Amino acid sequence: MKTKTFALLLNFVLLAALILSACGAPAATEAPPEIEAPEVPAATEVSEATEAPAVVEAPAGVIAFPAEIAGGRPVEISVVGIPLESNPTGLADWHAAADRFMAKYPNVTVIGNDYVYAPDTFPALVAGDQVPTVFQGYLTDRDLMVGQGLAADLTSYYKAVKLDEVYNANLLSLVSADGKIYGMPIEAYVMGMAYNIQMLKDAGYDAPPKTWEELGPMAQKLTNRDAGVAGFSFIRGEAHQAGWHGTVIAYNFGLKDTDIVTKGTDGKYTATFDNDQTLAALNFIKDLQWKYDALPRELLDWGANGEVLATGQAAMVLMAGGQLEWIKQTYPDVDMNQFGFAPLPAGPDGTMVSLGGGDVAFINAKASPDEIEAGFYYRLFVQFDEGEVIAKYEATKTNPTAVIGEPSYSIYVGPFQDKIAELTKEYANLPVDNYELFNNAEIGLQNEPQIAGQDYYAALGNVVSQIVSDENTDPAATLTAASETFQTNVLDLLK
Repeated sequence: MKTKTFALLLNFVLLAALILSACGAPAATEAPPEIEAPEVPAATEVSEATEAPAVVEAPAGVIAFPAEIAGGRPVEISVVGIPLESNPTGLADWHAAADRFMAKYPNVTVIGNDYVYAPDTFPALVAGDQVPTVFQGYLTDRDLMVGQGLAADLTSYYKAVKLDEVYNANLLSLVSADGKIYGMPIEAYVMGMAYNIQMLKDAGYDAPPKTWEELGPMAQKLTNRDAGVAGFSFIRGEAHQAGWHGTVIAYNFGLKDTDIVTKGTDGKYTATFDNDQTLAALNFIKDLQWKYDALPRELLDWGANGEVLATGQAAMVLMAGGQLEWIKQTYPDVDMNQFGFAPLPAGPDGTMVSLGGGDVAFINAKASPDEIEAGFYYRLFVQFDEGEVIAKYEATKTNPTAVIGEPSYSIYVGPFQDKIAELTKEYANLPVDNYELFNNAEIGLQNEPQIAGQDYYAALGNVVSQIVSDENTDPAATLTAASETFQTNVLDLLK
């Protein structure tokens, strides 16, 4: 087997990948000095060798792959996403897929890399010139990746295989800048309300609240301290994650993603999230903690927030639909039929709003033209090749960690999405009928903040944590102080 493994890490499985919190970020809100303003430079120079090759014919609705890549020249690429040795079935599946790609393109050698993207570790990887050929980031990281020249321009390859016609245009816009496309969305999440069906029934409810106004009293009624059950839970612990969930709630109180940071005509950035909408959300959070006493006693991070649902310690939990996949994988003995998933409650204006985010594959701009080409088609192969897609669904029959059917945001359109929907229905090993409230809802989608998004999350998260830790905290004053610090420590350093 010519696949080399440097170390081992979690999966790249299409629509069965673990949706990790998109808010892992630097521990401090102070921007690293090397981060420049998210101004997009001229596109990466593409030599003739990087122009996408002509493609062969393929069945309708299926991406057409070239007969040869990199001119047949030997090329070696490193790619993230190889499973851990503790997941032997997944590891074998990964090697099998890589081997199929290398059999299709025998001039290419694929090397597995163990790096898991995190905003606080990625700068060191860049400084050490150790960024893999194909690496992964968040949808919030486009400006950073493009602004610092880290992501290669993939536009010509997109056009060659008409990939831009396969992706959801809203998501594609999040990996594009100045008319160029720099990334390949892997998966997307949308926030919603997971709930314990029986707990709600026992309290006289057949569904989660329809409005945020109803949530407080309902969560209070569902809370049973003697039994160790909180009526409602969201992330209030780790700062970036708490800011992520705090933003989700603020979006439902009228905050727009474009209201968080604005750019002036002079090119300077201004923190603008100290506003009535954010303050309304923070006051609501304060009521949940101190008026209704409906939240867990501990300040939970992403994993613990999912755990309280899985272990019956919370009746309702704000989470991304994909975390139901994590629960099934992490707690294999838990009966998933006991959980439902609904849209978030409607805000004061009567609309349901959710934050959406996700993961994206980038190609290292420092890679050689042949490496960029091989990296692009490798990512394309594992994500879009019809045989590979079906193989990943078939893997649910033998791989106990493979999960299909979690509530999610469709990243594709057209015939490919139709095929994905068909396969999902056929292979689902989650109770998809329990998610009808979410799947049938009309939900307004707000993007994650794009300018210094992770630092903003940390700033707001610190406010959330203070409010739920100290009843005497003044939300308005604390929000203003956080905004001013974010302006000084982050935005004023952007050029």
